[in-house]
Amino acid sequence: MKLISGSHYALRDISNYKKILNENKILKENIDNLENRLLQLHEAGLENIRLRGLLDFRESEKRRFVPAMVIARDPTGLGNTIVIDKGKNNDIHKDMVVISGNGLVGRVRECGWSISRVLLISDRDSVVGATIQRTRDEGAIAGNGRSGLLMKYLELSSEAAKGDKVITSGFSGIFEKGILIGEVASVAKDASGLYLNAVVTPKVDMTRIEDVLVIRK
Repeated sequence: MKLISGSHYALRDISNYKKILNENKILKENIDNLENRLLQLHEAGLENIRLRGLLDFRESEKRRFVPAMVIARDPTGLGNTIVIDKGKNNDIHKDMVVISGNGLVGRVRECGWSISRVLLISDRDSVVGATIQRTRDEGAIAGNGRSGLLMKYLELSSEAAKGDKVITSGFSGIFEKGILIGEVASVAKDASGLYLNAVVTPKVDMTRIEDVLVIRK
């Protein structure tokens, strides 16, 4: 009797153990599903914040825009360009200005039917006419690769200082006046000693761009 009774309890424990394992498996699956859902909600929240920033700029400036998503970056690392998911079929054309939030990103360099390549202002081939907002000093913003931006040809008498806002001057013929480029990080004489150069931190982090607006002419 004891042997039979013991076997009965052993079988019942095995049954309970399997039941617990099954319940744990279900709980783990539920937790995984919840974590995935939380991740999706978090990503949606971040996207909403980015898009709200784009919308705020659009409403305040009253321009015509085409929203676009970044779908590729220069894989070689030799040039600072991105590819967006809008092209000629969206009335996008070469040299249209591209922004993100309230900061300058670059301009359309090449345009296909459904995609376009954007030359970032951090690229060494990029030059943008610029103005120090506070002092009204004018110069040229040149891309400096991964190091950011350099504002050249400031007069030696310039009082530009760290923290000053830098905006487009509107003199280049491509970039309209008043778009925020970034902030002055430091100022020093150039190699010739004839001008001042200002290192400028871009308003937009070029390595993290996901959504942009193309300004339609």
